[in-house]
Amino acid sequence: MPSHKSKSGILAAIAAAFRQNRTPCLLLNLLVIALVASYFYVPTMANAWAAVGAFKARWSYAFSLASTMFAAAIMPSTVQWLMGTLPAVNRVKRIALLTLFWGYRGMEIDLFYRFQGWLFGHGNDLGTLLKKVALDQFVMSPVWFVPTYLMALRFADHGGSLSSTRSSLNREFWLHTCPAVLVANWLIWMPALALIYSLPDTLQFPLFSVVMCFFILMVTLMARQTQH
Repeated sequence: MPSHKSKSGILAAIAAAFRQNRTPCLLLNLLVIALVASYFYVPTMANAWAAVGAFKARWSYAFSLASTMFAAAIMPSTVQWLMGTLPAVNRVKRIALLTLFWGYRGMEIDLFYRFQGWLFGHGNDLGTLLKKVALDQFVMSPVWFVPTYLMALRFADHGGSLSSTRSSLNREFWLHTCPAVLVANWLIWMPALALIYSLPDTLQFPLFSVVMCFFILMVTLMARQTQH
């Protein structure tokens, strides 16, 4: 069993994650609310969203691959590079590794959204939304999405070295970094996903890509701060 000191450390990491990220999380969710409201209440924007949805339906997994590569790897890495916060060591290799990872992860999440639609239906009633958000955030995120993303980030930060990555997955990683990032994940994605899942199927992934772009910028900086 974890010691009292370990539990205190986990709680401190979670509390710090909440304090550091509550404002950007609030602002990001306000952006999501505005985008979803534009679909339902602004006819000209609804037409634009419909065009995006048709494009997504046409290109299917190719859309999820390319859009997530751009939104979660290329654009955030470019912003970090311009800000001077992107690590200089193995910089190009790091971007390439993250781009490959997010291309795969985008298709995986697209498949998961389709699975959710098959499992729970495609309605936007409260019961359906709660089931989808619960499976996403309380099963898939702690068990798979968050840990594997952080492992991929470590792998890229260590230049593709398996041995260095493995050694970095220490007690600090599991008891501090993962819980802190999971809390940030919940703060953003629980309300955001309820809005995303309220949209038609073909629009869910495009909106996810927009949110992911901002989320990755925040989590990348946060994970690096707790790495050592």
